[in-house]
Amino acid sequence: MNYPCSSVFIRGFKILAAAMVLSGCGYHFHGTQPTLPSDIRTLGVGSIDNKSLEHGLEKQLAFAFEREVFVRRHYTLAKSAGGADALLAGTIREVSRRPVAFDEDDQAVLYEVLIRLDLSLTRQRDNKVLWSVRDLRELDEYSTSPNVIVTSSPEFQRGTLDVKNLQRDNDDIPDDKQISTIQLAEVERRRAMDRLLQRAVRDVYDRMIEGF
Repeated sequence: MNYPCSSVFIRGFKILAAAMVLSGCGYHFHGTQPTLPSDIRTLGVGSIDNKSLEHGLEKQLAFAFEREVFVRRHYTLAKSAGGADALLAGTIREVSRRPVAFDEDDQAVLYEVLIRLDLSLTRQRDNKVLWSVRDLRELDEYSTSPNVIVTSSPEFQRGTLDVKNLQRDNDDIPDDKQISTIQLAEVERRRAMDRLLQRAVRDVYDRMIEGF
């Protein structure tokens, strides 16, 4: 005699068994289970070569990584590079941008910005490279128009973006108080760079401590 619910029961049992196997195998989210050698307790930032045209970006990258180490709390942030068990170092290979959207006058209103990185983590006591990545790429977008919404922005993703706040060119605002298109573009470019660095260091940290 066949029971129509038997196949449902079997499928449910298989799903439960798979979940138990994953749990038993130590399945986890990225960046939560450090796999660096046990003698690595403190991290720091070494030399970062900046080959881009973004002045001071190497310092911003170093600061962003140090903040990520502090927030994650898997390792202690060394007070100085010399006191770290392992140092992150490398090269900012490139920062580039390209227009991806235009207005009716064929003027660029949306840009895509790209950062490319080569990084490695080296144990100081024996100069052994514990982890490295070449040509890591991160992308973001920014607008040069107050009427263009960047859907990848945190405000849009969280649903807290108020379109009225984007209308810089308002008749109620005196001309000397209005922000120019050039100023807006620069502000948005810098915000995009901040997002890029935050995304890059999160990606680097996750890959680094799990060895992939």
